[in-house]
Amino acid sequence: MSVFEELKRRKVFKVGAAYLVVAWLVVQMASIFFPTFDAPPWALRIFILVVFLGFPIALVFAWAFDFTPEGLKTEGGTRGDKRFLLFAAALAALAFAWYFKGQPTYRDGNEVAAKAAAAASASAPVSTRKSIAVLPFVNMSADAGNQFFADGISEELLNVLVKVPELGVASRTSSFAYKGKQGMGAAQIARELKVSHILEGSVRKSGDQVRITAQLIDAKDDRHVWSETYDRKLDDIFAIQDEIANAIVAAMRGTLGADKAAPAVKVVADTGNMQAYELYLKARENFIARRDLGKTALMFERVVELDPKFARGWEGLAAVASVAPSWGYRDRDYNALALSAADKALELDPTLSMPWAVKAQSAQDTWPIDFATSEQHFQHAIEADPRNATAFLWRGIFWTRLGFFDKAIADMDRAIALEPTYLNAVRHKAQAMLFRGQTQEAIALFKTGFEKGFVTSRAENFIAPMLANGHRSEALLLLNAEEMERELFEAILRSLDHGQHTVPARALVERASANVDAEQRVIEFASPTSIYVWLGDYDAAADSDDTVTTTVVAWDRYPPTWRNSPGWKRKLEKMGVAAYWPQCRAVGPKDFTCD
Repeated sequence: MSVFEELKRRKVFKVGAAYLVVAWLVVQMASIFFPTFDAPPWALRIFILVVFLGFPIALVFAWAFDFTPEGLKTEGGTRGDKRFLLFAAALAALAFAWYFKGQPTYRDGNEVAAKAAAAASASAPVSTRKSIAVLPFVNMSADAGNQFFADGISEELLNVLVKVPELGVASRTSSFAYKGKQGMGAAQIARELKVSHILEGSVRKSGDQVRITAQLIDAKDDRHVWSETYDRKLDDIFAIQDEIANAIVAAMRGTLGADKAAPAVKVVADTGNMQAYELYLKARENFIARRDLGKTALMFERVVELDPKFARGWEGLAAVASVAPSWGYRDRDYNALALSAADKALELDPTLSMPWAVKAQSAQDTWPIDFATSEQHFQHAIEADPRNATAFLWRGIFWTRLGFFDKAIADMDRAIALEPTYLNAVRHKAQAMLFRGQTQEAIALFKTGFEKGFVTSRAENFIAPMLANGHRSEALLLLNAEEMERELFEAILRSLDHGQHTVPARALVERASANVDAEQRVIEFASPTSIYVWLGDYDAAADSDDTVTTTVVAWDRYPPTWRNSPGWKRKLEKMGVAAYWPQCRAVGPKDFTCD
């Protein structure tokens, strides 16, 4: 018999086909469940390799054994045995070659990148520019829960030094990336952050007593320029910050300019209530981490209750209330709270920046959107603090919402320049690039957040483009990121894959919504407009009531029939975009088109 006929007789083809089908299903399930249970990236790759290696093994078993009513029996030898075994070994070798090919950039990509960065930093000179990085102070208190206080003192000093003329200060996110990395030398950190000096220290807090130790290091020579220890009562905390900041400026006087007097630094004690100040530092840390924003808003409300004249407390309340709705919090009217807190903060301190950014956001809370007022408020925010990366991010989102993607990307780039690890700014830049038509580049930039655990933000805009451009596994992973009714999931997939709209979209969404708790959304990261666009019901998309601050679905390019559809035009008119967008032109007395 020929080898081919022998393969058919021994059911090798059937076993191979069945194995491939089951393997594909198993890999799809693993790609969903491994990330869900926080498995490391290499675990999934090992799993896939084992599945690949199992294929030739399954073929060998099918060739060598036969399942009969009497049990498992070995097949008789044939002239094709050696050739078949060689074929199976070749398949196994190919699987190994596939896995190990390019491993330095795939399996150990992070390690290689880290080594390359270390090699580059080792050879790069320390910056000679007058600049400093304030590393997070070490918490030396008996209570590990006081870490927020140590972090808060570090950030307060950073914010003071930012105001010193001619002194460059590394951003908070850049400096705080080295938290807990005491093994790294100051010179190495300075090279990586491109600064000339490092400020580090420790905080020990016990009751109303605090000890702060600070030391300034000249990274070029790796020597201590200045160090001091302060033992004070907690109510002297602002005086300590003032002394440390002025001591640093004085120690760096030669760097700042030998012919100039050291610029005076003044720390304003904007609250005399230390309980309010400690709670403010804790709430601010929660806000920066976007952790439990509902509880954080209550903490800021307690801060301003303890000291109603604490302007930064009102500023913090405005900021957290402004972002809470976009993070899924719907238990109260956060938009009204944000606006009232911003107004109160500016009444107490007109020089603050963030309240103006909050007011700019608030101007976009009703339809049609007051884009002109929003833009004016953003300008106020940036003029008040040109280093406010969040103001640039929010204004970039404003430009995206309005359809000006070049301006959006420019503002995102400025935010990233100020805060290089600002993942949300990177994600929104990817979104603006997607809407501008740079699909592959946008998807690549979007995926850079995966390894950092930054996944679902703006995911709704990338699912359809990924499905349409060969990134199916990632698209399915995103679509499965939150639980939803299986009927809804399958309907979305049929619609995006084949344009099949077999179930009325509104009825489908209503049924899915009826099966979740009242406080949950159908999909955690997707707006109603996205769901209806995916399902092809553009009239429902136009009528859906999204929160204004999250609506950018109007600019989606997938599916292509959404753009310039009647529902799309109604959505733009509802948002108030068409009046601002120069690419829109009239078509007859009651219609328009946008290119």
